[in-house]
Amino acid sequence: LDSNGDFGAYTSMAVDSNGYVHIVYYDGTNEDIKYATDKSGSWVYSTLDFVGTATETSIAVDSNDIVSIAYYEGTNGFLKYATHVDGSWAFTTLDSSGDAGAYLSLTFDSNDNAHISYWDSSNYDLMYITDVSGSWVIDTLDSTGDVGAWSSIGIDSDDTIHISYYDFTNADLKYATDVSGSWEYSTLDSSGSVGSYSSLVIDSSDDIHISYYDSTQGDLKYANDETGSWSITT
Repeated sequence: LDSNGDFGAYTSMAVDSNGYVHIVYYDGTNEDIKYATDKSGSWVYSTLDFVGTATETSIAVDSNDIVSIAYYEGTNGFLKYATHVDGSWAFTTLDSSGDAGAYLSLTFDSNDNAHISYWDSSNYDLMYITDVSGSWVIDTLDSTGDVGAWSSIGIDSDDTIHISYYDFTNADLKYATDVSGSWEYSTLDSSGSVGSYSSLVIDSSDDIHISYYDSTQGDLKYANDETGSWSITT
């Protein structure tokens, strides 16, 4: 797709209701984030924002096919957000308190409210931000030790939030949910050094599926709650 330079790290992809593809990625040559889409019938590329030598991205499309991108702006250590509305991009800095925004994940609920999980590397906490109330509200979720890296967020049909993430302190896979109305945290896998690079998806039955890395064994692992309790498979 894009080859005129050092392109393609930190990619994230979404597909809209018409089947068009939307990709955000890093331009290592110019230290920008870029956006590519085939919505016009051919691939079009746009440079969005300068981020410096460090970034991470997460892209999502809401029910109106509006494209939004959460990303880490490494120059200042900020969590930022871009939305494509009426043919142009609008940019917002969401968290500028210290170094926050790495290992982020973006999704939308049934009302098109945005939900983002991310890591605060200044305080080593799992963070969460949403605009459900009409303005952006930041919450510190898990602050027990160094937690929150490699977060992945999903929302089920009841708009319950589910987040998988890594516990650096104990080298475990952890999971957070607000299913009870308040946040609950659990350790899903503690067998060795496990839980980095997690990816969470929720199926049509609201069962949760998490893939992740076991760095002790060098294995791909998988956790799901289809039976009503968590099952772990290598």
